[in-house]
Amino acid sequence: MPHARTMSRPHTLALPALFALALAAVPVFTARAQRATAGSTSGVFFGLQYTGTSVSVKSAAENLEFGSGFGLHVGVGLTENVSVLANFDRGVLTRRFDDSDVTISQYDALLRAYLVPGPTSPVRVFATGGVTGRAATGSTDFKGVAPTAGAGVHLGLSPNIALTGSALWTFGNLTRLSTITGGNTTRQDFKSTGTRIQVGASLYLFK
Repeated sequence: MPHARTMSRPHTLALPALFALALAAVPVFTARAQRATAGSTSGVFFGLQYTGTSVSVKSAAENLEFGSGFGLHVGVGLTENVSVLANFDRGVLTRRFDDSDVTISQYDALLRAYLVPGPTSPVRVFATGGVTGRAATGSTDFKGVAPTAGAGVHLGLSPNIALTGSALWTFGNLTRLSTITGGNTTRQDFKSTGTRIQVGASLYLFK
């Protein structure tokens, strides 16, 4: 009997040791799981961004020099590779010729296609495109709807938080409405190119 008790003691001590090792391994496996899913882009997301904008209205010689502002976005990741989002930006630009301020508001309906690498990587490159409605008010008043295209980088910090940086170009006409003598209104269409740089953060829900 004494011999039997001596032989069973190592097995009794081994159980707490194995349990302690299992507990210690949980954070390691959890961290690995988070890294593996940090690039996930599926699900509902929303966030804020800083935006730098410039607009060239060619034939009107109404170039609006670079200005900054902020915006917000909300979207849905339909799959790990495709998302749709609505975006709003507002910034204050400077008119080149008289240094007067112009406020520009831009509304986007965009599609994102995540290209490389796959969702197991926290860093993903995407292409984006869609339609933008623009309205500039101040010393110069313009408005219009035009196509937008661009590209960006998605950096997943965790399954629920991501940073994004993107460049967008909007090509198309801007319309200026002017009131002339007698109360009549004239409409003039001008070709334009808009450039935006966005840096923002998104919160992904229901992960």
